[in-house]
Amino acid sequence: MDIALQTVRDILRRSLGPDAFAAAFIERITPDLAVQTACIDGNGETRFNPDFARRYIRTDVDLFCLLFHELLHPAFGHFVHPDDDVANLACDAIINSAITHLFAEQSGSGSLFVRLYPERGLPGLLRPASEVRNSSYSALYRDLYPQTHSGRILSAGEVIQALKVLTPEMPPKMLLLGSHADRGSGGSAKNGIPAESAAKIANELLQAVAQAGSGAGYCDCLQKLVIEVLKQKQTVREELLARYASRCVLGCFFGEKRTPRRITSPFPVNPSRRDLVLLGAGLWPGLFRNRQIEHRRENKGVPIFLDVSGSVNEHLPAIVGLLTHYRNRIRSVYLFSNAVREVPFDMLCAGRLSTTYGTDFNCVARAISERGYDRAVVLTDGYASLDDDHAQLLGEDRPSILTILFGAKTDCPELAPFGDVVQLADVIE
Repeated sequence: MDIALQTVRDILRRSLGPDAFAAAFIERITPDLAVQTACIDGNGETRFNPDFARRYIRTDVDLFCLLFHELLHPAFGHFVHPDDDVANLACDAIINSAITHLFAEQSGSGSLFVRLYPERGLPGLLRPASEVRNSSYSALYRDLYPQTHSGRILSAGEVIQALKVLTPEMPPKMLLLGSHADRGSGGSAKNGIPAESAAKIANELLQAVAQAGSGAGYCDCLQKLVIEVLKQKQTVREELLARYASRCVLGCFFGEKRTPRRITSPFPVNPSRRDLVLLGAGLWPGLFRNRQIEHRRENKGVPIFLDVSGSVNEHLPAIVGLLTHYRNRIRSVYLFSNAVREVPFDMLCAGRLSTTYGTDFNCVARAISERGYDRAVVLTDGYASLDDDHAQLLGEDRPSILTILFGAKTDCPELAPFGDVVQLADVIE
């Protein structure tokens, strides 16, 4: 197939719209034997290896897989990973899975990946319809290409860690699509797409992802995550890291701590460095000092303040699920709008809430101060005010307040000075 500028632009316009910025951004198509497969640089030049193209790029579907593979790498933030064989393979596995699931029709269900990689062994992770069921990669592959809709979303970091365990020594370098880091003529990390252009392309990808895919379960979940990532111009890695950090904040706030301790055992379950050194020297330790993580919980309860002024009913199932998980560490539950009212936890679970309008955080500040709470959790949509007198009151008492936002707002400047502000979606499982 002849890879011409007009052909590339036509494919991008069919996939991203007739006025696609990405199509106009591509200004030149250049054969380049120094490039292993293909890459797009910051000047809008698409370079490709003519030998690779002659062998593998036969149709518009193949060219779609190649182009979108390269466009999705920066959208997923994969250039933050080290330039090594494990990271590069993991990033390609994530990209190929996303293209296969989200752009099934345009990519021919990943037809290029099927022809490019064998169906067995480590390369099988880079394509759909692989035969790895009885291999060490079977569990990882089920998450990348689930047969049902119960699969979970994997980050590149998770795949990297899994590959380090499953494949301590990587086989000879495999052929990978696109660019992964700054590799001279073959890379695009240093001379990447300018921020303004990248933002426009990300917006077009957002619209394409929102319209693509009609499956359920895994496909819908992956689709929603990619949409959220592109909207916020974050990477999938940063998004998952933010959610992990938010859950850690929540666990610590409710008094849950993870502390390492050592237990002795005749079996090397998780041996210490000392045990590994002895084994390396040919000495059997006898009893291994295995490391184990222990969860410790404080008994002191935390009061909950729930904003019932607006759209709380829409988010109530998720809120109740979250609070039920920490039920034994909740001291009291208060509903608030312009006033605070304590309610039994069972009433909250039953959804018997009377909502009002016109919310402020002043009543919450007074309740925290009057009851002498040193910490509290406030669940709110964020549309409320805190006057200077009550802000000063909280400043004098210095309680630690964890604010959990539900709804459209992403910040709460009124309560931010008194503790962390996280999203409800980031702390629920």
